[in-house]
Amino acid sequence: MRLPKSISPCPIREAAAEVRFEANVPADAVFGIVYQALKRDFAKAEPLLPLAFPPDIRNTDKDFAFQPHYRLSGETAVVLIGPKVISVGIRGQYPGWTAYSRRVRETLSHFHQAGIVTRTLRLGLRYISFFGFDIYPQLRLRIMADERSLDGDETFFKTVLPGKNCRSLLQIGKGLALLSRPVEAGSVIDLDSFSTEVSGEFIPTLGGFLEDAHQTEKELFFGLLKPEFLKTLNPVYDDAN
Repeated sequence: MRLPKSISPCPIREAAAEVRFEANVPADAVFGIVYQALKRDFAKAEPLLPLAFPPDIRNTDKDFAFQPHYRLSGETAVVLIGPKVISVGIRGQYPGWTAYSRRVRETLSHFHQAGIVTRTLRLGLRYISFFGFDIYPQLRLRIMADERSLDGDETFFKTVLPGKNCRSLLQIGKGLALLSRPVEAGSVIDLDSFSTEVSGEFIPTLGGFLEDAHQTEKELFFGLLKPEFLKTLNPVYDDAN
């Protein structure tokens, strides 16, 4: 399948590249060390909700294990930091893969140079695309029982699929709203590609994972769309004149 380089309007509302890790410093020291490494590009720091909970709950409840405690904001990107997690996301309109992946690599390279990581537990790349209408009629996906469609008012589909050097959690739902825009309801295609088999030098491993995960997610996303619907999104291809 020929994959577009871009579509317009771009439905991507959220993108995040995540690293989960074990550190060689106390949990309370992680943020300060990472902030020093990133503050040139991400000077503004804000505490997040998990800090409102007592340390004994944050440190023992598995639901808090990989939750970020702080948000750092830059001009075009944001960084979320916790004792065992860091993620690099977009701020504003998605800039395209070339610009976004460059920012991810630069930011996570500075993070890694801080020298606190003893083991990388998981690498992830997640895209959330939003459509202000029912997306299911525009998809090749069908949820059936005895040849009868089970497409209801709040249909939600979830599965984990194998990919190239990663696995992908695919979630599609309608009648939903994003946390960033709670008053706007519509449909969401949520793709989270990840690897928990992480070894080798960090930067080359990260770069290889990002490219594999991005390609896997592009193939999954565009493979879901009906050709006639894709045409309405003004696709641009690398070989276009």
